[in-house]
Formats: sequence, structure tokens, C-alpha cells
Amino acid sequence: MSTVPTQSRRVSQRQPLACRECTKSKRKCSKIIPCTRCIRLRLSCSREIVQLQRSAARHGAEVNFLDSLVGDLNLLLESTSTTAKLELPQIISKVRNRILQLQPGLETSLEQQPHVHEPRPPPGPNEAQRHAEPVEPAGSSLLTAIEHLAWGRDSAGCFPHLKCGCQYSRPVVSRANSHSSQRSFDPGVDAFSAQKLIRFHLCHMAWHHDCIHAPTFLEQCERFWRTGETDHALWMALYFSVLGATVFAMRISSRAKAAVDIDLDMMPPADHFLTAMLEALYAGHFLEDMSIFSVQAIVISTEIAHNLGRSQLNATLFKAAVRIAECLGVHRIREAHGASLNTEEGWIETAQREVGKRVWCQMVIQDHFAIPFTNTYSISPLQYSTEPPLNADDYDLTDMPDTVLTVSSYVRALRKIADLMPSLIDGLGTMGQPKPLRDQYAHILLLDKRMRSVVKGFPRFLLQPDVEKELEIPWLGIARRSLAITAAEKIIMIHRPFLFLSFHSSSYQHTRRTCVAAALTILREHETIINEGDFFVWTHSAFCITAAIILCFEVSVASNNSTGGPETDKFRVAILAARNRLADQKSDILAQRGVALIDAIFASEGNLDLDFYRAVADVLRFGQTTHGEPSSSSTTTTSTATIPLLPDLSEPYRSPGNTATPDSQSTFDPHPDNMDFETWFNHIFYHLNSSAG
Repeated sequence: MSTVPTQSRRVSQRQPLACRECTKSKRKCSKIIPCTRCIRLRLSCSREIVQLQRSAARHGAEVNFLDSLVGDLNLLLESTSTTAKLELPQIISKVRNRILQLQPGLETSLEQQPHVHEPRPPPGPNEAQRHAEPVEPAGSSLLTAIEHLAWGRDSAGCFPHLKCGCQYSRPVVSRANSHSSQRSFDPGVDAFSAQKLIRFHLCHMAWHHDCIHAPTFLEQCERFWRTGETDHALWMALYFSVLGATVFAMRISSRAKAAVDIDLDMMPPADHFLTAMLEALYAGHFLEDMSIFSVQAIVISTEIAHNLGRSQLNATLFKAAVRIAECLGVHRIREAHGASLNTEEGWIETAQREVGKRVWCQMVIQDHFAIPFTNTYSISPLQYSTEPPLNADDYDLTDMPDTVLTVSSYVRALRKIADLMPSLIDGLGTMGQPKPLRDQYAHILLLDKRMRSVVKGFPRFLLQPDVEKELEIPWLGIARRSLAITAAEKIIMIHRPFLFLSFHSSSYQHTRRTCVAAALTILREHETIINEGDFFVWTHSAFCITAAIILCFEVSVASNNSTGGPETDKFRVAILAARNRLADQKSDILAQRGVALIDAIFASEGNLDLDFYRAVADVLRFGQTTHGEPSSSSTTTTSTATIPLLPDLSEPYRSPGNTATPDSQSTFDPHPDNMDFETWFNHIFYHLNSSAG
């Protein structure tokens, strides 16, 4: 293979066909190397490689860059480690091959290449719903990979990194005996009790996040309990995260307490495990030593972080987890068509690939459901290719139709709702230039319709009771109620941009009626869950607070306008009942803040603006108290200037560049499919209403 530098090659309009010897002696050449004349005379026969003029103009800069890169790599090869010496020659060879393609202009344009039909594997049960494999320009990927050598980074498009050669590679053969030299952590719970907690989590709680493969995680736990060994130093963070979520849920739910024979008084509080998770992350240098265990730990910690008053920490960690996942390539996991589950290697690879897809799915859900609170999203639907996880159970990882219940069914349903949320905020316009109110509200009504259509398409077992299935699957009942609460809250989320305005303007009465009805539904289902002592899910407290606040708005507006009546009294009773339920959850800081907020709003009922400003001040003081900081409310009066501004309900909202008040615009007629919320909910989740009484 010729490696003549670019500068020494002659530039010509076309590639010579005659050999060097015939050209030099000015003889006729057969133009086949070796040519007949050189063979007859037993001469060395070769053809001159020239740099085509058109290629020089098109690729000259790239060729020069690659030439210089080859020189740098050769110098590095002479003075580097043994491992690098094995890898660098392959890289140098790839670069030289690319140079040879560019110099003589032998590359074939896309228009000239014949289209080759590659055989496709037979479609699976859900194959029609999957996207085609993404196609990346080879030159771009190669250049990026080479640049990452200089940066000390990796392209990492090869998750789960079992057969690749990147820096995250962990071959299957080395996993079983891997022993981490991590710092020793005190779990705060003995192995016997931990085993009960972990098994309870896998049977009754894992469905809600779906971020682990139960057999694999249980095997890792048993090895840790037996020998103290772990697959990775950061695995301990995942272990603590799961324990923390389990202990917290058991302290809230009487049914969970009865299911596990453990003395909770002898257990550390859930905050202990969350703190231990953080210590394990930092001790394992999780921001530098990228691991899927870190991502799993952070995502699962959302199950308790908000309830422990650590929302800001959770939000920051989650952003870091998104970047870690992207570095690992979790956002572009390729499907392994035809992968065999009959071999140990194939099973491990499939299990780890599914873990990656499950974790990414949960990250998409958490990111997109946070859009109303951040007005942005970190995971763009256009910038990832990882498909939702298979609708498969852990024991066989066989993809099943959506009509078959698996451990991933609930999360896959939530993912379909979450996928609507980016379009919700994008359809309202940019932050600097929002669309006119009429266009915004039309978009809200369209999303409302799409949301109801998505929920209507959920599998029957998530919408209607099935006694036999609930006896077989212990978490199915609470999953169905959780989905009902979530569906109601997401309807509120869609209408949130016009929620405040709907209490002021008659143009948006549909939003007001919808959100009030959805709030009542949430409180009704929350009451049933608490009364039955069912398993705790962190969103129950969060959505109960949202619903109570919306009814507080309704009651305050009615009191302010002197339009109260029996319906207002019903709302007030529902709010106070929710307040008492939240107050009973002593270990739930989120619930206690909700109690403080409700109390503050009712403290001076009838003065709407003062209510909400005072509520914010009281909740801020409560937040300081819960973090061990002394409250200054006894000595100073909080002014509204120090409180985050809330929308002034005495004035209509005006978007920049939109001077028309809502009432001056024509009334919005909701689409026929956007029926009254309670009617729609009864039609979809009628069984819950009948059972709740």
C-alpha cells in the first residue's frame, strides 16, 4: 500500500492507465497491471498514483489534515503504552485508507452508487411501530472518533459496551468475577432485612420506574450479601437508592408494612439511604467514571427525593444523569435483530440493552413531565433514537403485544403521554415571541383531544378491573389507580398555561371546569388509596397537592365574587379532607409543605391576591424550618417584593405583542371530543368511581 505524502504526488486532470515503465519508455501499454510488456521483459510494473485536480479542490484540506494526523499518531505510537500500541495501528490504517480514497478520486458519489437491498429480518409483534435504524455519515463518525482521541472522550455509540473497544467496555467474561475496590459503606441494614426489602421492591414497586432487570439486580445483591463484592463501585449507589425508596414507601403504606416482616423502628430513615447514595456517587467519581448504575440510582431516587424535600438536588442530579446517559450512548441504543437468548452472552447483552432502554424511557418521562415547571426540556425528541423498552417480562425478555400485561406495561403507557408534552410547549411559541392567545388556546384544546385519545387506547387491564389478574399481579390494582390519577393530572398540565386566566376570564371556562373536575377526581382517588392503605407512590402526594390548590383557587374566587354555594362547600370539604390526609404523612416533607400551603391560603379567605402571596411566604418559611434553619417570621414581616411573583388574577394576561384582552376575543368552543372531564373520566375509568362510591 502506497503511503506517499500528498505534497509529492503529481496533480493531474485524470488518473493514468498506462504503467510507469511503458510511459517512461514511451511504449504501448496493455493498461493492465502488471502489463503484458513488463511481464514479458520481467520488469517491475506499477501505475503512478496522482492527485486528481477535482479531488484536490474538493478534499485538499481534509487530506492535508489527515496526513498531519497520521504523522502525529506515528509519533504517539513510538512513545505510548502497550495497550495503545495495539489500537493505534488500526486507527492509522483507517486514516490512510481514507487518504487513498480521497487522493485518486476513487470515491463514488451517492448518485453513482447502485442501490443494494439488504435483507431484513422478519418483523416482530411490534415491529411496525419501530423506527428504522438511524444512518450516520461514515466520514462524520470517523472524524468525530478521531477528534475524541485528542479530547480523551469516546463516541460511545455501542451500549451496552460488551463487545466494543471503547473506554466504557466491560466484556461479559470479566463481569462474574469483577471485584470493586470501592470505599466501604455502612448500609445501615443487615443482609437478612435488606433481602426482604429488595424482594418487596422488585415485586411491588419496580413497575413504577421499570429501571432494573430484576433477576440481574437480585443476583448482584445476593453476591454482595454473600461476599461483599460488587460489579462496580457505583453499583452501591443503585443499591442505596432502591433501599431508600422501599423504606419510605413502607413507612407510608399500612399494606406495605404488613407485607414485610421488618421492624421499621430499627430501620434508618429513608433520608439516610438517599444520603448514602450521594456519598457512593461522589466516592465513585460518578461524573468522571461513567456508569449506567449512576443513572439508574439517580432516576430511581426520584421516587423519594421530592418527598424528602430534595427537589432541587434531584433536578440537578437528573440533568447530570441525562448527560452521563448520552456519554454512554443510552440515547442511541441499536436494536439487535435476531439476537439469540439461548446463550449466556446473548442473554446478558439483551438484558443490559433492555435496562438501557428502560432507564432512557423513564428519563424521557421525568424530563417531559417537568416541562410545565421549567418551560423547557433537556431531552429533545429529535435527538435520540432509542426505542421504548420491549413489552416483556424479566424472566424471558420476549416482546409481547401491548394487550399482554408485563412489568413494563405501566411505564410504556406513561411514555405515550409524555411524548405529547414537548409539542405542548413548542406549540405556544417561543419565550420571547409567544403566539397570540387565540392560537395558544386552540393548541391547548388540540392537545387535550390528543391526550384523551392516547388514554383511550391504553390496554384494557390498565383501565378496567380484573380480579384474576390482580390476584396474580399484586401491583396491578395500584398501578391502575395511579394511572387514573396521572391521567387527570396531565389534563391539568395541558391546561396549565391558561389555568390562572380561566379563573378570571369567561373565555376559558372550559379550562376552569376541566381542571376543577380533574382535581376532584384526583382527591377522590387519593382518598381511596389512603383509606385502603395501598402501596405508596410518590406522585400521589404531589398530585393531591396540585388538586387541592386548584380547588383552593375555585373556593377563593367564589368567595371573592360572593358566588359561593353548596358546590363551594363541597370543594372546601374535599380540600380539608385532603389536608388531613397529607398531614398524617409525617415523614413526607412534600405533603407537609402542601398542608402549610393549604392552611396559608385559607388563613384570609376572600382576599384572593393576599391569599396566594401570603401562602408563598408561609411555605418559604416552612421550607427553611424543615431544613433546620430558624424562621424569621416572628421578628420580620415578609414583603411581597421578596416573594416570587405570581400571576395577578385581577388583570388579564397579555402576551408580548398581543394587546387584546381575553374577553375582547371571541369565545372558544371546545372540540366535541373534548367533552366534560367527569363524563370522559367516568367513561374511561368508570370502575374506579363505582368502587370508590
